[in-house]
Amino acid sequence: MTKTIYKLSAFLLFALVFATGCATTRARKPEATPEQNTQVSQLQQQLQAKDQQIQDLQYQLNNAQSATNTNYASTGLKGEKSSTIHVPGVSVMDVQKALIRAGYDLGPADGHAGKKTKSAIKKFQRKHNLAADGVVGERTWNRLK
Repeated sequence: MTKTIYKLSAFLLFALVFATGCATTRARKPEATPEQNTQVSQLQQQLQAKDQQIQDLQYQLNNAQSATNTNYASTGLKGEKSSTIHVPGVSVMDVQKALIRAGYDLGPADGHAGKKTKSAIKKFQRKHNLAADGVVGERTWNRLK
């Protein structure tokens, strides 16, 4: 019986030490200091200001894109802005295809008015007694199409 009492006493003592040891080792959440609260508040204000700047920039970008699309549409160049073509509704691709049909070798029609395209336009204009300026105006386009 004394062995049982000793075992029981040892077990209770061990449980008591274990329980009190666990209670003292719990992590405490640190309290925020007034300086930290001020810093957090300032960072939140800066974040809100940056968010507003982002929204303003997105608005400006959308307006600029709308203005650009309007400018392209008003030139009538089907999304192509080119100083080579001055005919509403005619794109670089249209001119390239017409030049290829007319027998001018300018490579594949890619929609970009490069050196070969401009050279082919000038050759076409010279052959048809037009001002060989490399610009497709109404007269050049009427003969080309």
